[in-house]
Amino acid sequence: MTEFVVRVPDHTPPDRRAFLAGDGPLGDWSATGVPLDRWADGTHRAWVELPHGFRGRFVVTLGRWREAESDGHGHEIAPREVSADSHPVDAHVRGWDQTSVEYHHEFPSRFDLPARTISVWLPPGYGLAPHRRFPVFYMHDGQNLFDAHTAFAGNPWRADEVAEREVRAGRVPPLIIVGVANTADRLHEYGPRRCGADRARDHSRDYGRFLVEEVKPFIDGLYRTRPDPEHTGVGGSSMGGLISLHLCKWYPTVFARCAALSPSLWWDREYFLQNVSVSPVWLDRCRVWLDVGDRESGTRAGSIATMGRVHRLALALAKHGLCARDRLRHVEVADGFHNEAHWGARFDQVLQFLFGS
Repeated sequence: MTEFVVRVPDHTPPDRRAFLAGDGPLGDWSATGVPLDRWADGTHRAWVELPHGFRGRFVVTLGRWREAESDGHGHEIAPREVSADSHPVDAHVRGWDQTSVEYHHEFPSRFDLPARTISVWLPPGYGLAPHRRFPVFYMHDGQNLFDAHTAFAGNPWRADEVAEREVRAGRVPPLIIVGVANTADRLHEYGPRRCGADRARDHSRDYGRFLVEEVKPFIDGLYRTRPDPEHTGVGGSSMGGLISLHLCKWYPTVFARCAALSPSLWWDREYFLQNVSVSPVWLDRCRVWLDVGDRESGTRAGSIATMGRVHRLALALAKHGLCARDRLRHVEVADGFHNEAHWGARFDQVLQFLFGS
């Protein structure tokens, strides 16, 4: 057994438990991997059985990646190295103020769209590798991704926590996640319409230009991104899933990764479904995650209809060869509901399929 002795900053709340998060027996990079017990001398300790020959890495957290240890000045630190021969392992935490999400409030647009917040999650290693560039995943309904105080019903996807775990565990390469908040015009921005009387209320094309001509250049200019389509994805749920499909179709030279979770394919009399084969050039290079829960609707009949639409879309995409080239993942989620908690629960699979090796 290897003893871990952790010393934390004096300002650490006494009621907060510390954890080890690391490789394999150290928690498989869960932020609550190995709980530490507080001792009377103020240290936090645990005994962990490490396999013979084990060599790995770990950091200390307060149970969330948002509260991982820092250098005491808000900056990320490299994980500590440990082996089965280490005994005891001493760790001195200097601070808990690591910043992984940056916010750009009141981001304006020249396309007569409301200003909104752009949230940017930076992966572990971003601050430690100043010459490395990263893929980018643009996501709609951005206020629902990271923070409980802005998320619908107070239930965020916890996308930052999921992504941090997956990146640190090596299941997903480091990437940047950009959350683009919705506004009161959400339905009109996310809901493209066919020509007709309601077309005047359709702001989806302006929203697309906002993302491609304003948000993306801003992100590419401020952060170290890989701006090519092969390393640029777009995704969302419900109406956010619908607009993600349209955006990949409209901008095949910008987005080549698409996540459509529980997409609202019913919109405007199944407009997208009926036109999926029109201008199919986007299907030549796009990788698509498509899913639906079996309890999406308030009624069994409604859920069956919802699943049927997604199944039809999957068949249409398969006809274009996406399955044969392993560029389509169609998932029907057992006991899957239409809410943020359920979308967040499968976000790790989304990242692994779209950006994993």
